[in-house]
Amino acid sequence: MTRKIKISEIVGKPHLEHFSDFKTVHQIDKGGRSSVKSSKNEIKIPFSFLKDPTAEAVVVRKVYKDHRDTTFAGLRIGFDRLGWQLKPGIDYPLGKNSTMYIQTNQGNYIHFVGLNDYESSKGARPTKPGNKIKILWLFEITQFDSEQEMNNVISNYIREQKDWFVVLYEFNPPAKTSHWVYEWLRKMETRVGKDTYVQHTNYNDLPNWQQKEWLGDLILNEIEMLKEIDYEQFKSIYLGLPANLSGGVYKKFMEQRHVQRIQRDVNEYIKFSVGVDYGETDATVFTLFGILKGFKGARVLDTYYHKNGVSNGDNGIEEYAEAFFEFMEDYWLEFGRPCKVYVDSANKTFWKYLRKEKVRMGIGRFVIQPVNKGIRGTKQTDAIEERIQITNLMFGADYLLIDKTCKELIRALSEAERDKKGNRKDDSATNVDSLDSYEYALLDDIVAIENAILRGRGYIR
Repeated sequence: MTRKIKISEIVGKPHLEHFSDFKTVHQIDKGGRSSVKSSKNEIKIPFSFLKDPTAEAVVVRKVYKDHRDTTFAGLRIGFDRLGWQLKPGIDYPLGKNSTMYIQTNQGNYIHFVGLNDYESSKGARPTKPGNKIKILWLFEITQFDSEQEMNNVISNYIREQKDWFVVLYEFNPPAKTSHWVYEWLRKMETRVGKDTYVQHTNYNDLPNWQQKEWLGDLILNEIEMLKEIDYEQFKSIYLGLPANLSGGVYKKFMEQRHVQRIQRDVNEYIKFSVGVDYGETDATVFTLFGILKGFKGARVLDTYYHKNGVSNGDNGIEEYAEAFFEFMEDYWLEFGRPCKVYVDSANKTFWKYLRKEKVRMGIGRFVIQPVNKGIRGTKQTDAIEERIQITNLMFGADYLLIDKTCKELIRALSEAERDKKGNRKDDSATNVDSLDSYEYALLDDIVAIENAILRGRGYIR
């Protein structure tokens, strides 16, 4: 190695913060295509060898032969970018049918493993006395069958590690949130700050010079064209976000358009309401909903979200009641307006408990009542569809905006899917709790909102 290399010139700017981190065990990079997360790992692995001549790495894909044109080729480029010249036929094999490996002149070794190839997996053991496998790169984990399959791979290599060991996860998030990776990701997010980091990037996170020099005008123009003609595909491919490619529920919701910092001047609003969805094993959610004067628009201003086993601490009915009254106190201090609170009628215990606590505390600023979930629909499924339709109508008319702090609701709207029967999914992988809480807050005004939008479009007088 004869020339000086600046890491900032060969690694994408959004990846510099964690590039030299070899203490955090689980390093998760996800996001859209062209976010240069692969090229970061292609350089990070040889960089780690400079720091530790005893380190070896294992790179895992679902299918062994898929390494050849991706990780095997990319790592050779990574060595070159770092100024470390590998010798063809000596440091790595030539030939399309050869077993893939990379070895360095100081004794490091990179193994390539395919989960469909028993022989390649079986052979991933240190090649030199004193060496240890210290880096595991799991490439495109969404192609793995399950979280269990992935964890079995990790368990093969993390045992008996006494020095340092990192797992590099890399993937483009699937369009559909029913994929197992989303539930796994929620679990890993609870470990952030302990032994895990999670970073989401897309091409826009790169500075302009890296976009121009590394990606090029052709791909940037292609991205912009796709953004114009098919936003959902653009969102899935290049932003790495769930998308309504098919089977989506809120097809009119566009995060870049409907999420922003909301105007919070109390004089702009005619009324406020709060929807409450209580869950012991599911999430508990409160949503503050406001309607502008003249019914000219609707706004989601604030939310509270907590799920036992996922959020910090496990709450019972008393803790959730305390959180509710704190939420309402914050609302009163900001807006100072009486409002109605609509609580999920499926749990009579909670709304009755809130009522009793309200009386005990001598609070008269708001009314608590159970939700009438039916409204105009004759069946529960019909009522849910009615709420979905009015929400899509609001988004289609740019009538509804959501404050950017309401992250769980934003994610729920983006990720909601339909099941095989065409109904909105309600399972452990779907955050219907945020959707329910939001919908409870607007139920009494569905007709007025619908009429206001239709009137604004000239359909009714």
